[in-house]
Amino acid sequence: MSDSMRSVQKVDVLIVGGGMVGLAMACALREQPDVRVMVVERREIQPQLSLGSDMRVSAIIEGTANILRGMGVWDQLQNVSESIQQMRVWDQQEVGGARFEALEVGLQELGRLVPNSEIQYAMLNVLADCEHIDVYCPAHIESINFKTDAVYLSLDQGQHVQASLVVGADGAQSWLREQAGISHYQRDYAQKAIVANVRPQQHHRNTAYQRFLAGGPLAFLPLPKGLCSIVWSLAHEEAEQYMQLDDALFLDELNLAFGPVLGRIEEVGERGAFPLVGRLSQHFVQHRLALIGDAAHVIHPLAGLGVNLGIRDAIVLAQEVAMAIRYQEDPGSMDVLALYRKNRVPDVLSVMASMEAFHHVFTSKYAVVGKLRRAGMLMFSNSGALKKSLMRTAMGLNLAVPANVMTTAKKQI
Repeated sequence: MSDSMRSVQKVDVLIVGGGMVGLAMACALREQPDVRVMVVERREIQPQLSLGSDMRVSAIIEGTANILRGMGVWDQLQNVSESIQQMRVWDQQEVGGARFEALEVGLQELGRLVPNSEIQYAMLNVLADCEHIDVYCPAHIESINFKTDAVYLSLDQGQHVQASLVVGADGAQSWLREQAGISHYQRDYAQKAIVANVRPQQHHRNTAYQRFLAGGPLAFLPLPKGLCSIVWSLAHEEAEQYMQLDDALFLDELNLAFGPVLGRIEEVGERGAFPLVGRLSQHFVQHRLALIGDAAHVIHPLAGLGVNLGIRDAIVLAQEVAMAIRYQEDPGSMDVLALYRKNRVPDVLSVMASMEAFHHVFTSKYAVVGKLRRAGMLMFSNSGALKKSLMRTAMGLNLAVPANVMTTAKKQI
């Protein structure tokens, strides 16, 4: 073995997972040359195409867009994403429902629908010239040893690394969380979500549509070129049956469920399905370890807020790391990590509780609950100032960008 292979590379932060959330943390530290960062990701970016576009998409709310602007990422996504200017929500097959428009809160858009792979590409472009940030992909960790003074790791390519802090951004089935012996609470919704890109007869008009059906919510989200991304939550058996249908029969079922809002849905691309399971890590931090994104929490996708929560985790943790190193503190100490936990847990629990409440209300089989939720939707649509306030909160417009991390950020989220 060569001397270079035996040498130990010292970093301040090693991020396990180079998906959107892990790369977001690295991007948040790009203006901090004193913070040495390494990102380790097992797989290269592999878009799962449906009608020529990645079927894995994220609804990036306006608050998160402001974070990505500060990172220098957002401008790269304008031509590969679609604006969401309004949202319409129905209950079952009832008329009426609720409407949310960006203009109500003085904005041009509520957010944008962006392919996950495009977000990753844009983040990697931002990191390309950062000499203090290294991205190893494809690569994986062969061994990890948590010690009092540091975390010691070996990579499959032969590198030996000493890190002050290891960050788990490796998803819902987090390997790092398991290695650290951190358990998690789990909520099985007994559903699967079918995702695909479809071509409706009529243009989506930059509107996100969500219909709450007896089996679960069906969302149509606007994509470029008039396409829509669908997220259809169904009971396991029903989802499996629909996945086995040929395209023509699947479109028949989809048109029956969604209705004629956009005319007939004429074409569907490759379909995927994934189980809906909520998770909450028992601990977000322990000595020399922090969890962010799905490694820390997984919420129901009915509002599409999962990646937005994860990016908020990333930016707050980056802030605490940058502050610690600026004041010559240990970024892996519990004194520093407790600040991240204190900041993030209330936001995460609040969003998770809200999603649980929505899920229970909109899946209840009791007729009286159905009447109350329809009345509530009507009242909310006409509530004026209250509606605007709740919309701003849901869009992440009431949280401040940590200016000491992203020095180019000009806006507040």
